[in-house]
Amino acid sequence: MGSNRAEQLELLYKRNRHHELVDSLSFADAVPLELEGAIKELIESEKRIILEEYGGNEDQLLDSYIESLPPTPDHTDSGHIYHEAIRRKTNGESLLTLDMDRYSNYGEGRSVDDRTDHMKMLSEYVQGTQVNLELMDRYKEAAWLKYLEDLTKMHSSIDKIKTQLNSEIDQLNKERRLKNVEWGNRLHSIQQEHADYEKKNVQLMLAIEKLQNTQQAGTVDY
Repeated sequence: MGSNRAEQLELLYKRNRHHELVDSLSFADAVPLELEGAIKELIESEKRIILEEYGGNEDQLLDSYIESLPPTPDHTDSGHIYHEAIRRKTNGESLLTLDMDRYSNYGEGRSVDDRTDHMKMLSEYVQGTQVNLELMDRYKEAAWLKYLEDLTKMHSSIDKIKTQLNSEIDQLNKERRLKNVEWGNRLHSIQQEHADYEKKNVQLMLAIEKLQNTQQAGTVDY
């Protein structure tokens, strides 16, 4: 009964009959440069073979590849920690602490096929990690040099911006000083003109007063 259910819940990627081809192809970035051409040729050859199986109809191939996902399996009775936590939360019970060994150890009830699939999955993850480490080791020097180059360019760009800003600030300060001198001179000129008007006004008032006194003296003598 359990094996029949496992067959019904077959992994999605296994529905593609060419899924094993993915693991059979080497990573182009993880092999010597002289083999890249041969690998690309192998990939193109496999793509042509797959396309020929669909009569050269690429649209049909894509339609069959991008199929609708199957309905979500019902894991209510799976004993998964998520469902157990939901049940405890619903009943107002406190949540259990996570058991990290739950996913690292094999239970007695697991079949050989389940264990084999699990080991294949771990092997794929390890393979991907190994490829990433090889790529990091291969390109570490170039990546670091590129990073230093970017830092140098950024530093140069910041220096140019700083120099430009300092030049603009100096120009503004120069214009401000010139404006201050100009307005200072104009203010001094206005103050001097005001003083001259006041001086002339005093002289005019004295002349008028003298003229009035002269007229009054002439009237008395007459």
